Amino acid sequence: MKDRTAVFVRSFPVGKHIVTMTLTKRRFLAGRITCRWSPPKPRRLTKEEKREYRSGRAAAVADAYGSMRGRFGLIIER
Repeated sequence: MKDRTAVFVRSFPVGKHIVTMTLTKRRFLAGRITCRWSPPKPRRLTKEEKREYRSGRAAAVADAYGSMRGRFGLIIER
């Protein structure tokens, strides 16, 4: 990571998978959250897995927001 620094890492289970969200901080206070699945994300999630993912994602984003002391905007890329 040349000019990026990981400032926040959070992992949570989704079914048989582990999702890791990492907030990297770049120059000019810009940051990016990346989401990695291990093993790779399945094509479809069950209703329970969707619920687990959404609640884990919400908790991770809330923790990241708190770690940035409120200076945080969110853009979701698909």
